[in-house]
Amino acid sequence: MSTRMEGITQPSLFSSGTLRMDVVVPEENRYRILAEKLPWLKLAEVANEYRAKKVDIHVGRPLNLRMHLGAVIAQSMNRWTDRETEEMVTYHAGVRILCGLEQSSETIDHTNIEVFRNQLGAEGVENLNRIVVESAGKQGFTGAELCSSDTTVQEAPIAYPTEVGHMKRISEKLLGIGLGIRKNMSEQLGNLSEKAKRIFTTIRLFTRGSSKQAKSTKKKLSLKLHRTVSKMRKLVKGEIKKMGEKSAGKYREAMALYKKVLKQVEQWVKTGIHPTGKIVSLWLTDARAITRKKAGKMTEFGRRWIITRLKRGYIIGTLCKRLGGGSDTGLMPEILSHFEKMLGEMPKTVVYDRGGDGSINHAALKNAKIKNNNIFRKGKESLPGVGRNKRLAAKRERALSEATIATIKNPRYGFNKPRAKSSQGCVLKGQAAIFGANLSHFTRDWMMAMSVT
Repeated sequence: MSTRMEGITQPSLFSSGTLRMDVVVPEENRYRILAEKLPWLKLAEVANEYRAKKVDIHVGRPLNLRMHLGAVIAQSMNRWTDRETEEMVTYHAGVRILCGLEQSSETIDHTNIEVFRNQLGAEGVENLNRIVVESAGKQGFTGAELCSSDTTVQEAPIAYPTEVGHMKRISEKLLGIGLGIRKNMSEQLGNLSEKAKRIFTTIRLFTRGSSKQAKSTKKKLSLKLHRTVSKMRKLVKGEIKKMGEKSAGKYREAMALYKKVLKQVEQWVKTGIHPTGKIVSLWLTDARAITRKKAGKMTEFGRRWIITRLKRGYIIGTLCKRLGGGSDTGLMPEILSHFEKMLGEMPKTVVYDRGGDGSINHAALKNAKIKNNNIFRKGKESLPGVGRNKRLAAKRERALSEATIATIKNPRYGFNKPRAKSSQGCVLKGQAAIFGANLSHFTRDWMMAMSVT
């Protein structure tokens, strides 16, 4: 095979100064499809509605709304960081078309991407998703006929939680609070903090394994660490009481949290039984240990979500009202309420696995006058009053619901362990993952429709 050597034997004549290039973006490019087919006016109305709740959108420097919406859309589809999104908006031809910048040299800063996303919030992104689902419904890509739901856990971006680790972290926090209140507390608090570190190191190094001796030693050292950290808390609490009401207020929430966690740790150390509603993270306090009884992962740490699959794989999702795990037998009122909120009507068919076989769920479907109740029954192969073809269709939808959950948990969308530093940020990233998956379905369906025509 012959070889072309242009650009190797002779340097580029355009290596200095500003370089401009012509890039062909074909009709089937997903960003171009979204740029042409998305209902931008409705998306803009939703964005401004939620921005107006946090800032005065009529004052200050004008914001290029199309560019910012395009950046959020592209980021949701690819799980880019803010800096990666900034680079893509600057240099990626398809993304620039999506952002409405094909005839402009304007670009975006990563800090503005974060600010805009936070202005939208989780509810704003959820409503952007509602607009996309509504638009897909008008084109016949999806609809309100089907509601195939299940629950899943959005794993929290935290290290594996341990009681010993919690106590070490609390001791560090208490030392910081104490030193911030009064400098001459440093010696007493510092000594206790050093003692806590030594006990923590001893536990980590010399109580490994599952032998009786290791367990006995770990229990004794854990009680000793608990007493040390409790002394630190009482010392800091005494100093806070001497402060004024306003000054003490900024520490009250943290001190209450540390007291609750230490009480839970004490119960576990003495009895070996975890308390109900156990806090597994000091910064993500609404994360819970949820037992899933799955092969390879018995317990997941995070928040439970309701994920609903619509026709042709479109998705809507919301947080369960209950923080931790629990039975699915009473979730149908939540599912139907969210479905109606997102699609404006009730479904014709409801599919759920055997975990949803409960009187509350069946009563909710009956009250909503939904005749196609395809909640699989416990201990039974068939669905009462459902023919063979409809039963097979329900089984297929049930299997596809699992595939839908697997889709949003794909690293491409970042539903699990999202890059977030708050509970609100985790929820926002969860909605963004669902939004990104639906945008991919939207481009897929439009590409198929265009190929037919």
